[in-house]
Amino acid sequence: ALYNNFIYGLIAPGYDMAGVCSKIVAQEHLGYDLDLEENPAFTGADLSTKLKLLGCDVASFGENQPHADDVDVSNLVWNDPIGGIYRKLIFNKAGTKLRGGILVGDASDYSKLHKLAVQGGELPENPAMLLAPSSARGDVEEEELSEDPNTQICSCNDVTRGDIADTIKELGVDGATLKEVKTCSKAGTGCGGCEPDVKMILKQELEKLGGSLSNHLCEHFAYSRPELMALVRTDADPSSVDSFEKILHKHGHGDGCEICKPAVGSIL
Repeated sequence: ALYNNFIYGLIAPGYDMAGVCSKIVAQEHLGYDLDLEENPAFTGADLSTKLKLLGCDVASFGENQPHADDVDVSNLVWNDPIGGIYRKLIFNKAGTKLRGGILVGDASDYSKLHKLAVQGGELPENPAMLLAPSSARGDVEEEELSEDPNTQICSCNDVTRGDIADTIKELGVDGATLKEVKTCSKAGTGCGGCEPDVKMILKQELEKLGGSLSNHLCEHFAYSRPELMALVRTDADPSSVDSFEKILHKHGHGDGCEICKPAVGSIL
């Protein structure tokens, strides 16, 4: 919705607006006593977000577009047209505070950078060390998920790691599939960008309960990524597996998701 002549275009601010609206309607029009400490009001929202488009990570956080008259700004830019990676980090003039940034092509360290920008934190002696993407640094492992149960995993629906862990425990080893965890916790049901994190938490929590997570790529493909790649590469009719839709029809089911779409895109 439009607020202050600005359209946010993200689901999380929309939920915040809906929450404010519902409280006002309940309190002022339906007569419910909500016992609120202050009157509900929408005054703006954090526009930080991470999305996974078809085979490409895209993220922005903090103050990623400072005003033209803002003099306390210094930028560091990484532009790799060959690798398809662009990163812009915005610091204060002294280089002691990360104010925001834009990440395209590699956003694996989004959570770390977002936390530094929004919550503050000590930067490396040379802030430029934050600029290089993990692929250029030679890091092969994904950014580790925090074990803190209060860590927000799904910004669209405000779901924490603790919420997801509790859902998995309630469902049990046999019932805790990725689909059920998403349905019950609402994590990963908004933009879908956090679905890989939800899957990782599911794997870790199932192991704690004595179970294990299927190596299937996702709920739409009953194969691991290497198995699906082998099927595509050895298909006798390459024209029957030359698009995501054809591979899904031949080896999977459903409509696909933010896990299998980029995976199949990379296979192709």
